[in-house]
Amino acid sequence: MRLSRRSFLAGVAALVAAGCSRDDDPAAPTFTPSTAPPPTTGTTATAPTTTAAPTTTTAPLAADPFRWGVASGDPLPDAVVLWTRLDVDADTTVTWQVSADDGAEVATGQVTATGDDAFCVHVDATGLAPDTWYTYQFSAGGFTSVEGRTRTMPADDAMVERLVVASGSCQHWETGWYTAYDDLVARRVDLVLWLGDYIYEGAGQPVGEGRVRAHPPEEAATLATYRERYAQYRSDPALQRAHAAAPWLVVWDDHEVDNNYAGLVSQDGDPTDVFATRRADAYRAWWEHMPVRLPRPVGDELTIRREVRAGRLATFLLLDGRQYRSDQACGDRTLSLDPPCPEVTAPGRTMLGDDQEAWLEERLAADEAVWTVLGNQVVLTDARVGGAILNHDQWDGYPEARRRLVGALAEHGRGSVVVVTGDIHLAGVGNVADDAGALVATELITTSISSDGNVPEAFEPALQALPNIVWGELRHRGYSLHEITPDAWTATYRIVDDVKREGSPVTTAATFTIEPGRPGARQTS
Repeated sequence: MRLSRRSFLAGVAALVAAGCSRDDDPAAPTFTPSTAPPPTTGTTATAPTTTAAPTTTTAPLAADPFRWGVASGDPLPDAVVLWTRLDVDADTTVTWQVSADDGAEVATGQVTATGDDAFCVHVDATGLAPDTWYTYQFSAGGFTSVEGRTRTMPADDAMVERLVVASGSCQHWETGWYTAYDDLVARRVDLVLWLGDYIYEGAGQPVGEGRVRAHPPEEAATLATYRERYAQYRSDPALQRAHAAAPWLVVWDDHEVDNNYAGLVSQDGDPTDVFATRRADAYRAWWEHMPVRLPRPVGDELTIRREVRAGRLATFLLLDGRQYRSDQACGDRTLSLDPPCPEVTAPGRTMLGDDQEAWLEERLAADEAVWTVLGNQVVLTDARVGGAILNHDQWDGYPEARRRLVGALAEHGRGSVVVVTGDIHLAGVGNVADDAGALVATELITTSISSDGNVPEAFEPALQALPNIVWGELRHRGYSLHEITPDAWTATYRIVDDVKREGSPVTTAATFTIEPGRPGARQTS
């Protein structure tokens, strides 16, 4: 059926407001599973030898304190961060242990879980071998956690033959089950790239009418309520299994603080000092609950941009598109086909901030890996219609900042930059082009784990008709799998049949291949 111009424009306007997708193709991913064995459910381990005296005494606990599972992240060739949170009400000594696949203990020690950090602990387990899988556990008060699996990155000068990465974002607790995670675990991925919206801050809505479970009644806006929200999300068994299966690289987006916030500007226009306090609490709770190698936040700032290398195969550059950005222009209007207001092109407007832009260009210029991966929050691909900006929260609303970034990609990216993006609740593939239309990078947009999409299925043709959009799917939730080799990048979009139904089947919507040095994706299934 041919779309009228009015229907096309209406469809495009609708699609930028939300989204996600589905396809009825039941095909499984074309690549084979990683050699990493699946995570186990954990067993009680013999108490390991400690390397340091405990800083506090621990009496036997009355109940298992490890109700929020375990996690690992920010792997290096010789180290990885281990995480857990204890359900206790007093400072508690925790013993941790890392073991090789044959069960031999390779590292152990003790750390104190304190109320100051919500009884969360971060252990930087060092002295490990490159490109190696390990198991790890925590014990405290006579209880032992489930066993997690993690891995180190290859040595910086090693050429890796294959790396399997899952990317995900947007896991609204209320609007769907985390069914996608069990499929992710079954794929035995090497790494999970999380692109933001780990929690949603909004007040709870009644179960029913699209809500399968409820948030607490109060919106998260203080340290106590953010901690409560993370505890709720971390209680999900499927999410716990995914964290225990592989190390995660984690960045935030907006809902970890406040919907569509920009720098120190809140959604509702709160006084700057009031919002700065809220942002400080949100950043603190995020840091407490993520397996990150970052210093404890001081005040309302926390630098999360960082580089993680997978040998000479891939370099991951993780971005922060929230903390430093200018306020959205034109009152953050959406779905308007009017010409942009003058504020859009005002001098000095930024998405990443000057320091992060300089850091990114420096890292792009220095990178010699086959693939450069940008872990990015909001859509970079130009999705304007006749110059109209339909979503000022995306890079479309920051055209000068995008021009600077695209220029850096053109100069330093060697045609092998892949931008992996979340946020928008739809699955898509985009071409990132300069003003002359030359392709400089490929954008792979992962749909939401469970957050609702608001775009009717009928508007899928409108999305795919946009000049820079290669493919899009609006009907389902899910995640993306990326098989990365020196010769090709294969992206497989995995979608959940019905995210409102526990145990719903997960199938493949589409698969795309990118060749190094040749930006642009080719659909292969």
